[in-house]
Amino acid sequence: MEKELYDYIMSKLAELATYSIYYPEEKIKEVYGSLLESCDSLDEMKKRVDDMFKSVLLEKQQAALNEKAKEGEYSNFDKIKEVANIIAASPIAPFVTIYGGSVPYLITGETPQRVIGDIDLSASIENMPQIRAYIKSHPETFKVIVDTTDYTDDYGLELKINGVNVSLFTHEFTPEGRIVRNFEYKQSTNSIDVKATLFPGIFDEDTTIQSGFNGHTLNFECPEYIYIQKSVALREKDRIDLEVLKKIVDEKKIDFLKKKSSMPKVIFSESVKMNKVNNKEAEIQ
Repeated sequence: MEKELYDYIMSKLAELATYSIYYPEEKIKEVYGSLLESCDSLDEMKKRVDDMFKSVLLEKQQAALNEKAKEGEYSNFDKIKEVANIIAASPIAPFVTIYGGSVPYLITGETPQRVIGDIDLSASIENMPQIRAYIKSHPETFKVIVDTTDYTDDYGLELKINGVNVSLFTHEFTPEGRIVRNFEYKQSTNSIDVKATLFPGIFDEDTTIQSGFNGHTLNFECPEYIYIQKSVALREKDRIDLEVLKKIVDEKKIDFLKKKSSMPKVIFSESVKMNKVNNKEAEIQ
């Protein structure tokens, strides 16, 4: 099994080399050892290698598109705005909040100097029955890719709206703060990875604002909280977004949120196998 795994890794590295992506021997040994320790079968190891391979290629493609966006040669922001408008004009608008990298651009109207591939939404778990009912009654607009309640508790939905990926995650509040429930759909392993994270000291009134959008009103995560999160992550896309956020944040609110909150804590995580029939239907959609 060890030789088969090594040969499989080397075959994938040869494919990456055709894209001028190379890894040092130390890194290869680290990945190889980690797979042998954490996986029970060769098939599982190969799926993990495939996931890593796809992730690396996606990152390279994203970087190339970001360069084009910076030079004004490419932008998908019009589609992002169209999706935001569809959400704003729908009955679910009062119950969902847009958060993440699209927010500074939707609020300011600035053209991003990077590619924004999706929109992230959050909704209180108590409002999900009516949100889900509306979404599922309008499949021509809201195409459901994954509904976590088909397999486990309510961590939300993965959607396609106007060809754009939209993740709708759930949250709830406790005396300690906000619990965010999110998930990642992994087609290669026919599973979803679910996670619940407690954000101590954080509540909706602290981080949610309303803003006009094309004659409608949308809920957004406040720029100050996004600024704090991106200042910690500091990926390339975060650095780009921070330059826009600097223009609109309130320094006093940043200080307030920093003092009120503390480090997030993952309180539950699990990998859930998906029913193959339902998964096939999701892929067709």
